[in-house]
Amino acid sequence: MTITVGGTSAPLESGEVENGAGHVWRVEVPGVAEAVPLLRRWVRLLLAEDAELAEAFELIVSEYGTNALSHTASGASGGRIRVELTTGVRQTRLTVQDDGPPSAYAGTEIDPAEHGRGLVLADAYADVTGQDDTADGHAAWALINH
Repeated sequence: MTITVGGTSAPLESGEVENGAGHVWRVEVPGVAEAVPLLRRWVRLLLAEDAELAEAFELIVSEYGTNALSHTASGASGGRIRVELTTGVRQTRLTVQDDGPPSAYAGTEIDPAEHGRGLVLADAYADVTGQDDTADGHAAWALINH
């Protein structure tokens, strides 16, 4: 696992945080099932001073991380999930970067009644959400104003 604090990142475009006196936190974890609870604890620790914000971003990182494991190459052997949490005076943004499309489609049918509600919940908690294709895969992000 890699954790970095501070540094710079690429422009965040429409989901850019008005950072002020904030921080940028990054973590990279292996693409294994144990990564999702670890990411939830990481978010809870970083946002401990605001329980409501922590709860919202725990749900969001759980959904985005689970999707990365289930639907992208991040869940394959050697896969990785990269997460960035940017905290600012007025906004907080979480970005989950996966390894891109799986190398082979498993052909498994997904029952919409059993899956997909997490993204609806993430959208409900966040003020703005988005997705971007990147050179290294796909990024899903959520921004909450406070």
